[in-house]
Amino acid sequence: MEYKHLFEKGKIGCLTIRNRGVMSPMGTDFADHDGTVSMKLLRYYQERARGGIGLIINEYTGVDHEDSVPSLHNLRASADWHIAGLESLVDAVHAYGARIFAQIHHGGSTSKPALSGRQSLSASDVPIAPGMPAPRAMTIEEIKAVQKKFTDAAVRCKKAGYDGVELHGAHSYLIGQFFSPYYNKRTDEYGGSFENRMRFVGEIIDGIRAALGRGFPLSVRINGDEMTPRVPGTLTLEDGLQIGKYLEAKGIDVLNVSNGSALNGNANCDPYSYAPGWKKHVAKAFKQALKIPIIATNTIKDPAFAESLLEEGVCDFVGLGRSQFADPDFMKKAKEGREDEIRQCIGCMVCRERLLAKGQTAVCAINPRMGREYLYPDYPRNGSGRKVCVVGGGPGGMEAARVLAEREFAVTLIEKRPVLGGTLHLADKPPHKELITRLIRTMERELEVLGVNVVCGTEATPELVKQYEPEAVFIATGAVPLIPCIPGVDLPNVHTAEDVVEGKVQPKGRVAVIGTGMTGLETAEMLGAAGCGLVLVEMLPDIGPGIFAVIRNDILGRILAMKPEVYAGHRLTEILPGRIRMVRCDGETVEAAVDSVVLSLGIRSTCNITEAFEAAFDRVIPVADAAVPGRIYEATKDAFDRAYHFE
Repeated sequence: MEYKHLFEKGKIGCLTIRNRGVMSPMGTDFADHDGTVSMKLLRYYQERARGGIGLIINEYTGVDHEDSVPSLHNLRASADWHIAGLESLVDAVHAYGARIFAQIHHGGSTSKPALSGRQSLSASDVPIAPGMPAPRAMTIEEIKAVQKKFTDAAVRCKKAGYDGVELHGAHSYLIGQFFSPYYNKRTDEYGGSFENRMRFVGEIIDGIRAALGRGFPLSVRINGDEMTPRVPGTLTLEDGLQIGKYLEAKGIDVLNVSNGSALNGNANCDPYSYAPGWKKHVAKAFKQALKIPIIATNTIKDPAFAESLLEEGVCDFVGLGRSQFADPDFMKKAKEGREDEIRQCIGCMVCRERLLAKGQTAVCAINPRMGREYLYPDYPRNGSGRKVCVVGGGPGGMEAARVLAEREFAVTLIEKRPVLGGTLHLADKPPHKELITRLIRTMERELEVLGVNVVCGTEATPELVKQYEPEAVFIATGAVPLIPCIPGVDLPNVHTAEDVVEGKVQPKGRVAVIGTGMTGLETAEMLGAAGCGLVLVEMLPDIGPGIFAVIRNDILGRILAMKPEVYAGHRLTEILPGRIRMVRCDGETVEAAVDSVVLSLGIRSTCNITEAFEAAFDRVIPVADAAVPGRIYEATKDAFDRAYHFE
């Protein structure tokens, strides 16, 4: 495909950008504990610059290391000793022809008192979300001090060689807290009227311009629409446009339009069920109302859609967020006509789960090198044509085969099913999972390009594999469902979730789904959509245990609309004709009438297959679910690591 608009040069102020692709700022927590640039962070951004992106706006960069501590590894420009590391980062990006802005940031009430040891600051004393710690309303002296910290950070960034800076006024951080009537209850010159609520950011802009002049590009990121209409005082699209017009009049060079807030994070970083472009009307409204360039994210998964947004006039630059996590060569592959080799983000949210729910660094389920580029530089091409076999064509097997082929081993991949994909062919069947189907096609294409010998429709036995004369065998045969040892489990109306998802059985009437992890909930959604009455049984106190809240709330919103009968805190003890028997956590026995039972109680490794190969070959390497069952991220990471380090 020809990308007339995507690869057209663009202008931000006096700065020329080589194309219209902008890497959106996304938190990673890759910096060192003191906020300096780590090699992990440097190599991560360098990889995206090498991949052809036009402009990188790096993740939020703190201006204050005392009253703004949102995480343990927040990148910072809050002291002069941060400059040297930032300069190294800029140099690494510039070496590949990309431009880079620093997004300078103060968390306000999103700062964590448990990390800072101080009560957080904000426009007023409204918690960032219900139940969160209350901040302290800033004094005028504190306002002036924080404004100076923004100016000082911008000066440091220019000294480090940055091409520009962006003020983070979105997602309910401090600048956004001053924007918002919900958070800003002040009655002085920094609250109340629109002009007063804009004063905080306006004076920051004035301070940066006074220090650096008008020639240094300045961006502001805002919420175009917070998309929380039921919460009084939160910002609407009309409010966002008013803010945008104010900022344009203040002389900023570009506006970066995001959405959502601390009360609606899905409008900023959306899960897999949200369709690409679902919020493009917001960006287009800004594009039509303002004269300065507009950067906007729009759940962009592929370059053709990015091109269509530019052609339609939705924005001037497309914001590529998680697509840069998933494939740093997104732009390069598009330019070379290799779109079918782009690994598209699957919206699984494991990146956000790690940061927000677990306090760990960001990862990507389908790009196991992400954040580990410094540990895994270019593939060691020392395979020298040596023969290896991979048994199993699921995500782990395909990833192992790909890495081994990149290293120039002669790889044969054997899959007993007629097609590659393994458990991905289960994962892509529930509603809204089309991106998994695309992932299968992409991984197949990667193996084709690398010349992997793929043998489908053949069950691998040690005798068969010996014919290929491999010096090692990687076992990636996945896992099998757990079946409980309880009376009635062998009745004809008892099925596994896998059988339902694959369409092997089609239960009717009232169906009990036993186990409400992700597979259980997806199966329940499919059954409910097919007209079944749902009975959800979960041994733990709440349904959807262990699922990241964003994904859990998204799918439960659809399932609960089907009016299921829910038995949380209940353990299945017996399956009887026409009913199930459970024991409640207090020991009481409970029964429910059902027509069918679907088991979704987890999986276990297929150890017997590994043992059979270990008896026949000297070098057998179990990977992914064949080693330790897990999700797509665990499968691709384990397979990548074992294939990369294989000698």
